[in-house]
Amino acid sequence: MDHYITGLLVPPDSALDSALRDSAAAGLPAIAVSPTQGKLLHLLARMQGARLILEIGTLGGYSTIWLAQALPASGRLVTLEVDPKHAVTARANIARAGLATTLRGASSKTGNKLAGNGNSLDRSTSLNTLMTCCRVVP
Repeated sequence: MDHYITGLLVPPDSALDSALRDSAAAGLPAIAVSPTQGKLLHLLARMQGARLILEIGTLGGYSTIWLAQALPASGRLVTLEVDPKHAVTARANIARAGLATTLRGASSKTGNKLAGNGNSLDRSTSLNTLMTCCRVVP
């Protein structure tokens, strides 16, 4: 059923396909959003008329690309990633998609600073992290 719905609602996109393929090749965990979830994120951002998006957890940049494609030309996406390997992969995937000028972030340094004390970001620190981000991003 998922395959059928994806075929109906999600047109082929070489940048997104490459992001998934290269993320897997880099050994990143297979926890990216699904194509239909990415499409939903894209639609929600467009319906909201988003001009600035904050993403916490970049992984390989798959959802980042979906969100960045929803922004107007003057839009900006800030994405935070604590794992340097993930951030490197995400930057390459986002650049290949032609969205590097929209991106601010994909930095392990910023994500680690928000996590504090060398702890990784997880669900238990999500609210504190979000509140910190609200203070960091104007």
